[in-house]
Amino acid sequence: MSTQQRIYLTAKENIGETAWAKKNKRQARRKENVCFNQGEWKCNLFVYEVIYAAGKDIGTPNKLNGWGHPILAMQNKLDRPPCAKDWFNEEVSAAKYIGEGDNGRKKCEQGDIITDGTHMGIVAGNKKTISAGEYEVVHNDWGFRGENVKIFRIKE
Repeated sequence: MSTQQRIYLTAKENIGETAWAKKNKRQARRKENVCFNQGEWKCNLFVYEVIYAAGKDIGTPNKLNGWGHPILAMQNKLDRPPCAKDWFNEEVSAAKYIGEGDNGRKKCEQGDIITDGTHMGIVAGNKKTISAGEYEVVHNDWGFRGENVKIFRIKE
């Protein structure tokens, strides 16, 4: 089974799950020092943990000596998974850029990562995505609504 298929199936298993909901606090599974508080969006943590559960480690480069996030450093929130903006800016070295907008959507496959720079999710196919929302992990057309999205695929 391909990495993309494992990512998709892992994401699909979590539809309806509230662990990554904005309304809840979430301790990162892999990093004891990383905690997302109630009221924080966790779409990047959901994507990161799904990729990790599917057998790939993309790292947690949000450190002062990594990609450098001064706001996270000031808030003592280092060692977090790549955020939607990191993906959008093509700063995740474990991922291959597939395309942008409709061009990217035409090439996307189940298990690809889709982001607009503020939110992110996993391509489910049939113009649908799986992502962490305010109350639960949702399966909807979020990634296929706007024009300004980029698609990525985890490298084998």
